[in-house]
Amino acid sequence: MERSNPVEPLIKDGLAYTNTLCAKNGDYWLYWNGGAKTLYRFTADRKLVAAYAKPVSAATTEHLQPLTEDSKGRIWVCGADGTLAMVAPATGNISKLEINIGQYTGATGLVQTTAFYEDGKGIFWMGTQHGFARVKFKDNVGSPEIIWYKNIPGNSNSLSYNYVSWFMDDPENTDYLWVCTKGGGLDRMEKPTGKFIHFTTKQGLPNDVVYGILADNAGNIWGSTNKGIFCLLAGQKVTQPVIRTFSTSDGLQADEFNTNALAKLQNDNLVFGGVNGINIFNPQKILATNFSPNVFITGIQIGNKTVAPGDETGVLNETIEKAHSITLTHLQDVLTLEFSSLDFTAPQQNKYRYQLAGIDKNWVESGIRRIVTYLHLPPGNYTFKVQGSNSQGIWSNHFAELKIKVLPPWWRTWWAYLLYALLVALAVRWYLRFKVNRAKLQSQLNYEHLEAKRAKELDTVKTQLYTNITHEFRTPLTVILGLANQVKDKPAEQFDNRMNMIVRNGQNLLNLVNELLDLSKLETGKMQLQVANGEMVGFLRYLVESFQSLAESQHKQLHFFSDADAWHLQYDKEKVAQIVSNLLSNAIKFTPEKGNIYLSVTGEVMADDATKTMLAINVKDTGIGIPEEQLPYIFDRFYQADNNATRKAEGTGIGLALTKELVKLMQGDITVKSPPTGAIRGTELTVLLLLKNGTPGIQITKTEHPVTKEMASPKRAEDYVSSETIEENNPAAPLVLLVEDNADVVAYITSCLPGYRLAVGKDGREGLEIAAETIPDLIITDVMMPIVDGFELVAQLRASEYTSHIPVVMLTARADMQSRIEGLQSGVDVYLEKPFNKEELLVRIEKLLEMRQRLQQYYLAQAGIENKKMAVLPETIAKEKKEDAFVRKIREAVEENLANANFTVEKLCKQVFMSHSQLHRKLEALTGCSPNKFIRMIRLNKAKELLSNTTDSIASIALDCGYNDPGYFARVFKQDYGVTPQEWRMGK
Repeated sequence: MERSNPVEPLIKDGLAYTNTLCAKNGDYWLYWNGGAKTLYRFTADRKLVAAYAKPVSAATTEHLQPLTEDSKGRIWVCGADGTLAMVAPATGNISKLEINIGQYTGATGLVQTTAFYEDGKGIFWMGTQHGFARVKFKDNVGSPEIIWYKNIPGNSNSLSYNYVSWFMDDPENTDYLWVCTKGGGLDRMEKPTGKFIHFTTKQGLPNDVVYGILADNAGNIWGSTNKGIFCLLAGQKVTQPVIRTFSTSDGLQADEFNTNALAKLQNDNLVFGGVNGINIFNPQKILATNFSPNVFITGIQIGNKTVAPGDETGVLNETIEKAHSITLTHLQDVLTLEFSSLDFTAPQQNKYRYQLAGIDKNWVESGIRRIVTYLHLPPGNYTFKVQGSNSQGIWSNHFAELKIKVLPPWWRTWWAYLLYALLVALAVRWYLRFKVNRAKLQSQLNYEHLEAKRAKELDTVKTQLYTNITHEFRTPLTVILGLANQVKDKPAEQFDNRMNMIVRNGQNLLNLVNELLDLSKLETGKMQLQVANGEMVGFLRYLVESFQSLAESQHKQLHFFSDADAWHLQYDKEKVAQIVSNLLSNAIKFTPEKGNIYLSVTGEVMADDATKTMLAINVKDTGIGIPEEQLPYIFDRFYQADNNATRKAEGTGIGLALTKELVKLMQGDITVKSPPTGAIRGTELTVLLLLKNGTPGIQITKTEHPVTKEMASPKRAEDYVSSETIEENNPAAPLVLLVEDNADVVAYITSCLPGYRLAVGKDGREGLEIAAETIPDLIITDVMMPIVDGFELVAQLRASEYTSHIPVVMLTARADMQSRIEGLQSGVDVYLEKPFNKEELLVRIEKLLEMRQRLQQYYLAQAGIENKKMAVLPETIAKEKKEDAFVRKIREAVEENLANANFTVEKLCKQVFMSHSQLHRKLEALTGCSPNKFIRMIRLNKAKELLSNTTDSIASIALDCGYNDPGYFARVFKQDYGVTPQEWRMGK
């Protein structure tokens, strides 16, 4: 019987694409995009049951949209742009749904539905060219829940390619969904997390365009592509995927297949439709195989040149198939290996993977490629392994291996490294020698530096020593020579006094020389002890009494204590006298007025030897003390704890050194404490002497005692001269301030200046106070003085407005050039060395005072009082700007109060902050005028100016110049200028 096809006219006209579905109940559903009706339902015997008009968008697409039946027997029709229609076969009702694909994809053009699938959990999956959607309905009512998946560039866990062609649940686990793409291969998605794993040609697919997949009963996944069919074998599909491929050589109708042209038949055969027909096959029979082919390395190339056995390369001695190892030089660094699998069923289907142990961490899948090339292999040992598969993709159990040894270049061989090690060792040895030599040189340099520093320090010490000794020698020599000349000129005048001073200073010189000689003897060991019997306590008491007059002259108390009335011992009287004298003289020097010096002596008979006694001589004072850091050095030769120009006592620094040497000569010991135990300040020196007991009954009289260097006590400076008495004797003579701490020098200079008034300061601070109070005409000073030295004294004099004008003569034993330059820089006018010449001193003083008189004329001219043309001074004097400022200040103070008749000297003193006597002395020294005369001269000078340049009356001019009485003004004017004011005006 002939049956008609209701859609045959449309098909013949080529107006539509058709899509068919065979439902589970045997009905056929047809859908096409032409005509009024687009969806038809037929029974199994082709009887039309129902027809539906356009349930979805009828927009023309590449092909008809998917038509499928779900697990509940409902028919789903897919249209373009996300339109869906669900047909209930029992009722014929159609439910339509539209998914806003543009919301998820951003696409603006036509979007076709490429796949529609219901998984095992009742969730629908809809694929497009722009990704795919998870469509989940709630109780089959209302809008579904949509989740969209697409490719995210750079995210390996996203969809590999957006064009989705097919969906399928994993046959072993429904939590995984397999997604086919047209360009990205095959993806497996983990449904709970949405993570994707990709399978492409890199993993063994024949092509990345996958049209669809089916699962066989063994769980293997079969798929169609543009280059044949592949089979992803069941098992570890992800961790160790095994993919077999089939092409036309295996009997396929063609390598290219069609979209959605695939099905699994009831007999479990699989059907795939291609461009030249369909292929139907039993998957179990296709996969069955037992052949495992051998694999061989069939060729080798070095530098792109084929290597043969025995050629010039020397790599092969036999064929490569039989070779187990090869050796290459570092120049043979481009290696190509060729291999083959001995399966000739379909050789083009054989696959290969290889690994070069030492270079490749894992197996490298090469597909059907049978050649591998390695470039620039580093020196070392490698093993090349290759594995092949049969034409069905089953990997062989046989491997081909080749051991490869790459030799290093000569500079990387073991003997080269040995040479390098030797060179490094030599370099290290050279470096160490260099460091050692450098260290030696540095050590030598440091030694030379220390030696130079020590030499410099020694030179400094010597210079200081020579300076001190020179000062010590020059001071008494100045007195001796000066007084000797005076005695020579005037023998009868003060002969006894002058001779006593000469003898005393000569004795001081002798003591200094003796100390130096004693030290020299002690160094050479030539000094011997002269031991004799004697009573020690009386001898020490006598020595202390010999210093009483010196201590009393300086207002100091000297005390003696002994724990016994007498000690009869054998000792060297001269050495003991030197030791005690040095200790007492130092204690007196460094103890201030009203201070105390104690000498105590204690003795103890030795328990182990009754013939010997340990004698302790202790000298303690309440003086300035010694700094703790200087205590270890006070017994060093030429060392002085106070080593500056302002020390309170003179000395060379050899006294204590000599004392220690003498104590050592007597096999004793000397120690020092500062301050003494239980005291706040002061110094305590203790001498311990181990002496033999002497014969009792022998007495030492005072005439037997040696004379010590301090028995003759000189007078103090203030005992020689008094500033008050000298001023009263000759008030018109120039006043000279003498700042000197040596009384004999004061006495000698006093005798040299009989025509001057003298004032004396015993140290720099006292000299400053006297200079500021009396404003002397000239100052004579030493350099080395207590409290304030001569340089600082001159600097402070020049800095003070009261004393900056006073000429200064410096008399000093410091005759070196540096001291001379320092003195001149501080402002000294004349620098004279000791011993000085009396006539030179007098001439210097006279010339300085004459220059002061010329300076007075200059300052009067600066004040506008004298004729400036008459006041021409040397350039050095004309530069005295400080005095200019003082005179100018006085003149301006007077001119500001010119019209004030009550402006007196007292008011001027208050205005310039000076006492009457200071102003009088300063102004008279600078201008030769008293303050009263200076004020009057300024007033009269202004009057002359007004008389010459104005027509004011004389009475008015008198008032302007501070004279209330014109008559008195006229008398004063005539007294100074010899004419009356009117006559002056008429004469001018």
